[in-house]
Amino acid sequence: MMISLPSKWVKENKLGKGSEVELEEKNSKIIIGLEAEKTKKDIEINISSLTESSVRTVITNVYRLGYDKIKINFKDKSVLKTIQEILNKNLIGFEIIKRTDSFCEIENITEPSKEQFDNIFSKIFLNIDELLIIAEQALQNKKVEFEEIERKIQQFDNFCRRVIAKNNSDNFDLVWAFHSELIHGQREIYHMLRFTAKNKIKTDKETLLMLDHCKKIFEKLKEAYIKKDIALLEHIHSLEKGIIYTEGYKAMSKSNNIIVIHHLMNAIRNFYLATSPLIGNIISVEEKEAA
Repeated sequence: MMISLPSKWVKENKLGKGSEVELEEKNSKIIIGLEAEKTKKDIEINISSLTESSVRTVITNVYRLGYDKIKINFKDKSVLKTIQEILNKNLIGFEIIKRTDSFCEIENITEPSKEQFDNIFSKIFLNIDELLIIAEQALQNKKVEFEEIERKIQQFDNFCRRVIAKNNSDNFDLVWAFHSELIHGQREIYHMLRFTAKNKIKTDKETLLMLDHCKKIFEKLKEAYIKKDIALLEHIHSLEKGIIYTEGYKAMSKSNNIIVIHHLMNAIRNFYLATSPLIGNIISVEEKEAA
């Protein structure tokens, strides 16, 4: 396929036979240039709270939205320590480049390229797998370490959502919703582990059964994502009803580990909810490929 370029533009940029240009795809448009468009987004925000979760939520969402340089104004300089911890634990490639008693500036210094999206997203699945293995060990009252795995998952998820937002990804809402439900499910496993780390429990068959169901549902979700297989996602729908509304309710009435089972059921429910946006995205991609 061939297109012609404006002769004035060709001459001004001293292009000739064999010269290379770059093509940047944005939704249904293709931008032709000497270099791919590289614009950095800056923003200035104000933080009044000293609560870690509040500060983290604000900064993480600005990062996810694709901003490359962020000026953060604050009233209490003690929040600087919290900001630094958030950068270390939750954001890939961002560092503080300037700080005073009333503001700091953070900037994208060593962020991975968007081409690494698939590789990094696969690491989310691998780390959730690891978290589920650790959950089984925790239910056997073994001492386990899981905070580092959780940190990695949060970093990888934030980066992937940043790539989705920055590149105006097709089916943005569907892809974002899938990521959200997947991570909500994973967070339930994390909070279950935090509970078992602080409370000794007596594991029973009902608890182990719910964990087994959770692992199976997640494995089917992962396989369906990799294979782009709607039939596997439909199977999750049929499984979820019996697991939650029959076996789950029965387990909660029989087991003494109600809090643990509550978290496992919520994880299953979130993995189930992730199937809907994933089905929508698979159908949309298939339609575009067939067009």
